[in-house]
Amino acid sequence: MARPRSKLRILIPLIISTFLLLTVAEPEQEQQGSTTELSINPKGSNGKIDTDMTLHQVKPHRIRTGRFHAREFLIAHNKVRLHFREPPFVWDKGLAHYARRFAAKRAKDCKMIHSFGPYGENIFWGGLNHWTPTDVVRSWVREHRFYNRAANGCTQGRLCGHYTQIVWKESVRLGCARVQCNNGGIFAICSYDPPGNYINENPFTGPPPRPQTPYWRP
Repeated sequence: MARPRSKLRILIPLIISTFLLLTVAEPEQEQQGSTTELSINPKGSNGKIDTDMTLHQVKPHRIRTGRFHAREFLIAHNKVRLHFREPPFVWDKGLAHYARRFAAKRAKDCKMIHSFGPYGENIFWGGLNHWTPTDVVRSWVREHRFYNRAANGCTQGRLCGHYTQIVWKESVRLGCARVQCNNGGIFAICSYDPPGNYINENPFTGPPPRPQTPYWRP
């Protein structure tokens, strides 16, 4: 559970970034737009950042998050965290169970609805059945280019909250789930504890990595 805070957390409406795909979706498909601007430090707001991504639909086929997928989710997250000199996540069975239960609820409709629980949360919906845990994490991490470190916020009109939650310095435990919905597409959720994206707080512990440091390309 997240430790008590006196600071207000950011409350940001559900953000749905819709990808229009006329053919087979590719993991590297770029974001086409969103209905709401996302910032980790807007004025006059409170609560936590809960964000999502959406893509296209296909034939239903249920997929469970077993040990292999759990390991892939963890490795994909930790490659990014280690690049930014943040301690690696530890896989938490309780968080994974929480994520699996919520993913099961969304399997019937794949609606981009958040759990609004006590944890930090990233959710994803992608068309077709090829979206791996690595693809999901990459889609979130691509937002790094829209995070302004000097201003500690997102570029206007862009999303960066998925990315800042992944690298958040005080988030140490991770649990994820991935399921294919009855109406098609992959739904994925990752839960983070303690949650991140607090107002007026920097996601990072130390200075940015040196330019020559290899970056895990999202």
